[in-house]
Amino acid sequence: MLPRPVYTSTFTIAAVAATTGYVLVDLSDTTNYPHSATTEIYLLGLGIVAEKASDGDFNITVGVVIENDATNGSMKGVAEFDLSHLDNSTDSTDRFVFPFVDFTLGGANQEGINLNVTSGALTRAVSNVTDADNTIWQNDTGLASPVGAAAGATGKPGVGDLVLLATENAGTGTLDFAITALYSTG
Repeated sequence: MLPRPVYTSTFTIAAVAATTGYVLVDLSDTTNYPHSATTEIYLLGLGIVAEKASDGDFNITVGVVIENDATNGSMKGVAEFDLSHLDNSTDSTDRFVFPFVDFTLGGANQEGINLNVTSGALTRAVSNVTDADNTIWQNDTGLASPVGAAAGATGKPGVGDLVLLATENAGTGTLDFAITALYSTG
């Protein structure tokens, strides 16, 4: 594989109080994102810092949109993080720091996780983590992203986009997090 440029997408948000989706990298958006190739995303690494305030139990799933239309869509998760107290999911404040996970295995796997999607399926990865037929992933509604707010023209999820789903499983707490994704495109 020829060396490809590596890009960074950093997103931070505070006070997430319900299950919410975000676009981390919009594959087709070469105006607001630094990449120019739009065939597929190679997820090279992730770093995340999160804090849960008050009672609650959250999952953060990073994945790729595999199909969508103006009604709903589906995503496949490729990395998942859980934020809850080990002994009691209703304890008030918990912090989670995952400084960096290197999906290239120190360079041995130069593609990292290849997020190529063909006919509604990942072609180079498998996962049983699926968020199917969810209106969060419909292609006509903007989601918050590193380059724009939900009301803007950016952040509309499309097939092949790198996305994040913050899911509140229990409690009434809120979640703050910052995530950095290193990626390349083909």
